[in-house]
Amino acid sequence: MANPLAAALMLAALLFQGCADKSLLRFQKIADAAGRDEYAKAAAEVVKNKSLYGSNNALLYHMDLGVLYHYAGQYDSSIAELSKAVAVQEDLFAKSVSNEAFALVTNDNSRPYRGKPHEIVLLHQFLAFDYLALGKFDDALVEARQTQLYLDELKRKAGPTGKGYVDDGMFRYLSALAYQAAGQKDDAAISMYQSVKAYRNGPVTLPTSVARGAYAFLKAQDRENDIQELKLEGTPPPQAGGSIAPADVGGSEIVVVGEAGRAPALDQSVYWGTYARDGLLVLHYHDAKGNEVTQALPAPGLPASELAKVARGRRNRSGTTFHVKFALPGVKDVKSGTSFFSVAGEAAPAPIKTEPLTDLRPLMESYLEENHAAMLTRTVIRVVLRTIAAQETKDAISGSNPLLNLLFNVGTDVLADQLEQADTRTWFLLPRTIQVARIPVKPGVHSLTIQAHDANGNPLATHLFDNVEVKPGEKKFLFFASLK
Repeated sequence: MANPLAAALMLAALLFQGCADKSLLRFQKIADAAGRDEYAKAAAEVVKNKSLYGSNNALLYHMDLGVLYHYAGQYDSSIAELSKAVAVQEDLFAKSVSNEAFALVTNDNSRPYRGKPHEIVLLHQFLAFDYLALGKFDDALVEARQTQLYLDELKRKAGPTGKGYVDDGMFRYLSALAYQAAGQKDDAAISMYQSVKAYRNGPVTLPTSVARGAYAFLKAQDRENDIQELKLEGTPPPQAGGSIAPADVGGSEIVVVGEAGRAPALDQSVYWGTYARDGLLVLHYHDAKGNEVTQALPAPGLPASELAKVARGRRNRSGTTFHVKFALPGVKDVKSGTSFFSVAGEAAPAPIKTEPLTDLRPLMESYLEENHAAMLTRTVIRVVLRTIAAQETKDAISGSNPLLNLLFNVGTDVLADQLEQADTRTWFLLPRTIQVARIPVKPGVHSLTIQAHDANGNPLATHLFDNVEVKPGEKKFLFFASLK
């Protein structure tokens, strides 16, 4: 292993294989405890296994701890950790991507984890949840404004077409409730209007009761133009006993927020094929149904160094074909049983079923679809560059012993393949869905029982919220998580 490039390939392969293994270990150690609803235990595992994150995953470390403390009802601790995550994300956002060049020759795992856009929105959303649980409505609205700034930046980068994830219906809807709770009705109406619009332009279907609630609220605010623009005329009013009941504008209300099931994780989808300079890149992969798919793309160009050889009339790789193999992230469902929640008590004599406001699966699928072309192009260029380098290494140290040549060539190819681990990092401790039930109540002290159910209605977990005091005109937010 006298060749420096070969040594570098070996070192990098070991390093990034280690990164991939750490990511898998993190999932096994922490997700299992969270899946049993043992959130405090899972948080302790995160602290105990901080080495599984490393400096490149500081954002994930604080996001994992923060959301687990939120599930455990330790809202002050959750705020502390999620605030650290926000600081890390803002620092990464402000900095140039200094190690992109390194990622070009290794893989995407070498870059600091910056979070997916819907994860950053949920980061601020969970901070807002913590503040709402503590009755700190002004602080919750600060998070709403921070999210607004982030979405504005996404929209600016998307350009005039505004395609992709540039807004979030659930965030807008819950912001409307926070504005209502703070008594800011105009801002609440604007957020309600934007919520309907964001749902209709995004991957998550507009919930029926959100449309009904938006119609009732905008009608009560005399915003007929908004109703017409959103084509909400004729929308039936919210149903009494429904998940988003017809709470009087400004009336007392208990808002139950349920966090159900486990968000999908990411797995690797293997791509293989042939790259031909001056020709095509022919790729093969298996789709979600296991069928082999073949895709032909224009071959990306050779690096500048190879083109310089062409200009000097030297030997170059033009016309050469290479075998390429790499992996890209794909959605992987995580088994969980919780489907919905029911809320019962003297304020809800007939159990009220929650309704999902968001679903992480279509959000993740949309993210991968929007970024597929960029990830594919970046990865193919990186693989081709490295394949050329590996080929030159083989040529340089090829000797007279056929067996040694064979062993070295096979070893070099294996090392190169090891470098192409897909970046499967994600905030997998998020719930699959976030659901809501709104219950109008009279001012006073109330008791509510919230149950988590599977798809057949069988109870999975129960929690009694006792002595819930609701003042005149107040909105009280209760949170219950079941990731089982």
